[in-house]
Amino acid sequence: MPLPVLETERLMLRPRTIEDLDACVAMDLDPRVHRYIFERAPEPVAHRNALTARMTSGAPAVGGYWMVARQGEADALGWCALFPLENTGQIELAYRYRPEAWGQGVATEAARAALAYGFGVLKLDPIVAVTHPENEGSKRVLAKLGFRYQGAATHYNRRVSAFRLFRASYLARASGGAKAAQADKAVT
Repeated sequence: MPLPVLETERLMLRPRTIEDLDACVAMDLDPRVHRYIFERAPEPVAHRNALTARMTSGAPAVGGYWMVARQGEADALGWCALFPLENTGQIELAYRYRPEAWGQGVATEAARAALAYGFGVLKLDPIVAVTHPENEGSKRVLAKLGFRYQGAATHYNRRVSAFRLFRASYLARASGGAKAAQADKAVT
């Protein structure tokens, strides 16, 4: 099934392609972006080669990568994705944005669209997320989305904070009301 374009009130999420390589490399080489992602600054040529391989591999088999832009604008602000979390069999929500998109609700809004696709169309359950323990911005986004902290873990050769969101909790939140609290208690 081809990956769909997802739209929100302010954003368009389109499937990521190899034409997005330069924008993704430039974003990843920005020290403000990579400080919580990589142990040290990526080596540009090796990083470009690794991204090229990932982008042309057809991966992920479950989920997808979307480039995120404001409605009516061509320049991507970053990406949002659902893909397998290494060696777990679970699907991870991940995102990365240029600094000029930070603090404007872009990550939360795009993630909601990806979660709607993951829980609604793909019927995933649960969806997990990991972030650097010091990345308070990412933790705030995950909290707004309803993810629950699961503790420290090791992924991608780093210690991370792990989070999880169950489908029932997400669907209850999406419909609003007291059902969300009941669903959270039932699945955690």
